[in-house]
Amino acid sequence: MNEESYSFTKEPGIFYYEFFSEGPNGKIKKVVQFQQISPFQDIYNLGFGDFNEQLGEIDDLSVSNNHDTQKVLATIARTVVDFMKQHPKAIIMARGSTPSRTRLYQMGISQIWNEVDNIFEIKGFNKNKWQPYERGKNFEAFFIVKK
Repeated sequence: MNEESYSFTKEPGIFYYEFFSEGPNGKIKKVVQFQQISPFQDIYNLGFGDFNEQLGEIDDLSVSNNHDTQKVLATIARTVVDFMKQHPKAIIMARGSTPSRTRLYQMGISQIWNEVDNIFEIKGFNKNKWQPYERGKNFEAFFIVKK
């Protein structure tokens, strides 16, 4: 991927990635975690947010305003690529914790569409059905599979 991104570390056994956003609000620990939805299927939910040190958990509603949205989205995309290299049959479901965050994911997908279209098949959920991803069309969630 050509977009600038942060380097990340990972814990493969728990499908956990972390990196640090850096900007005017300081250095903020971000976490991407893939959680298997069903023990019978290779479907994983993509969880993302700031790591809350006090609670020891991911806060998917925090707003850090570090002015590095594109870099953060590119880093999330790189974790997806890395995860899929190791789990090529996995299906990743991505949905923001709020409609505006889902829209942010969609903008991120659109930004790197030319780079990922030949690697992944992406479907969007709209009007109660899954359909091929289209730029400019609003979706409520996304499925990502390796081609």
